[in-house]
Parts: sequence; structure tokens; C-alpha cells
Amino acid sequence: MWRIVRWALVVLWLVAASAAWWGAPREAGYERAVADIASHRVSAYQLGSQWQDQSPDRWFAVPSLENTGEDRIFAWRTPDGRTHWTDVSGVPGFSAQLEQYRSANVLNLSTLINGIGLLFTVVFLGVLWAGPTPVTGTRWYWWWLFALIPFGLGMLYWTFREVPWACPQIPESRHSGWRGLGIGIVASIAISGVLFGLTRLLGETAFPDVLTP
Repeated sequence: MWRIVRWALVVLWLVAASAAWWGAPREAGYERAVADIASHRVSAYQLGSQWQDQSPDRWFAVPSLENTGEDRIFAWRTPDGRTHWTDVSGVPGFSAQLEQYRSANVLNLSTLINGIGLLFTVVFLGVLWAGPTPVTGTRWYWWWLFALIPFGLGMLYWTFREVPWACPQIPESRHSGWRGLGIGIVASIAISGVLFGLTRLLGETAFPDVLTP
């Protein structure tokens, strides 16, 4: 049974990762915005002043465009499901070009991504704290890996290292919570550093910022 759950979680994680990467807002030039408006490639748009991320901590980022004053950011979704944005603060009367389009949430995959993240959290916490005693490490060891390692990778590692309800013998020595805390911090810094380097090297198109701060 656990094998089925394990692979179901892996498939759901791949769905969330793909959706977050595909739909992540990517900055584009003003010329691209004008061209998409003129060619009717705007499925939905939003005007706002800053991006805010409301997704679960350390999960895939799902930013929303908030309006706290001046509408200086124009974000739009194209028919392929991708989201782009550009700064229009220096363009007077820009909103007049958008009368033929509808204003709606440009991140149409946000509910799917956050829903998978919530499911992961419920499954992990339910099994970790209400299920059998973990074999590889203590409950606090797995908690820190789950809480600190980005993108739910700590939980994926847990699904392959632990087999709940298999009734194995609990070893006298297991990984402690302090070890989990250390590994989680190091892994988080390393993954964030690698993604930052790849973004700077290959650009935001290939590696957008999809990590919740």
C-alpha cells in the first residue's frame, strides 16, 4: 500500500513542479506586452504594484499581484498558459489598451500547486506524528528535513527511506533532530545557491524564481 502512496506522491510532486515552472511570472519587455496586446495573445491580465507570495513556506512559489497604490506592473497570461509581466509605470493611459480583455488571475495554476502542497503537508504530518515510530531517524529528524529543505524534497526523501506500518525493528541508534536541523540548513542553502547560479547563468526564462522565500 505504501508503495502506491509513495509513487502517487512522486507523480503529484512532478505535476506541482512542472506547473510552477511553466506558469511562473517571467519579466518581459514593454515591446513584448504591446505586441501580445495587438496580436490578441492576452488570455487574462492584472494590474498591480507588487508581487506577494501566499503559498506554503518552502514550497513552490505562487505569487499574486497585489494593488497597494499605483498600477505600475502589467501581468498577462498568454494562450499557452505562461505568465509575463512588465513595468508600465512610465506609460500614461496604458490601461486604455486593455478594454477588450478581461481582468482575471493570471496564475491559473495556483490552486493546483497550493493544493498539492497542502496534501503533502497533511500526509506527512499525519503519518509522522500519528503513525508508527520512524526507523531511519527520529520524528524531529524528519520534521526538520521537511520544514527546511525546499520544494518538498525532504518529504520525498522520507517516502523512500521510511516504510510505515511495515513493523521493522527500531534500531537503538537513529538520526537525531539536531542532525536533521543541520542537514536541512545545509541542503537549503546549497539548493538555493544552485538555483540562484543557474538563474544568473541561463536566465529567468529557463530558471524562474519558483522558491517561496
